[in-house]
Amino acid sequence: MADEQFLQVKNLKWLPWVGDRFNSISIDNKLLIVGESHYHDNTPDSIEKNNSPTFTREVIEELAIERRYYGTKIFPNLHRALFRNDEFDSPTFWNLVSFYNFIQRPMETSKGRPSYDDFYNSWFPFLEIIQLLKPKTCLFIGTSAANSLAHAVQGTEFSTDGVKWEDYIRNAYAKIAVLKDKDKNETQLIFIRHTSQMFSWSSWNEYLQKKIPNELIWFDEQLNKATT
Repeated sequence: MADEQFLQVKNLKWLPWVGDRFNSISIDNKLLIVGESHYHDNTPDSIEKNNSPTFTREVIEELAIERRYYGTKIFPNLHRALFRNDEFDSPTFWNLVSFYNFIQRPMETSKGRPSYDDFYNSWFPFLEIIQLLKPKTCLFIGTSAANSLAHAVQGTEFSTDGVKWEDYIRNAYAKIAVLKDKDKNETQLIFIRHTSQMFSWSSWNEYLQKKIPNELIWFDEQLNKATT
């Protein structure tokens, strides 16, 4: 996927991460992981990093692949929610998936939270992104984006039958939805509790094992091949 195509997306601040193997794998295994927001700490260096269009990619390289977590739990908890451990070959996994940061403006502190309008407005570049990446499944880290989905797709080429609330897991409901484009192609959306804190990775792993069992088996197979 050429960056020139991403750069045509209106209101896109950060280019998505696209693993080296993502475009060559079967549609059935194409997973887009959707983070919620980036933030800076109001220092010149932090603001400069956030202003780079490759910032999301740098986050994946540094935190997700190299596992330099800096005390954050987002990626180790995500890894465990998917595979029940954080010891697998991370370059292999991240080269098979894509990652997109949903809110396309930085929060100004680590405690900052996106508004409803932030979530609502962020659906529009997201819809363009999935037209380019064509994932089968989008796994959202956080459930808040689901609240504005039905409102946002009105008047677009996409439709949805709405968001379904599912298992209640440690103070948060899992949510799912299906997006249909004008050609009736479907994209599955799965919203889980944000993995940053107070996150029961074992409980959410049980949920994901029910929702995307075949995909998780396939990823396990790829990871096993990488170590044999």
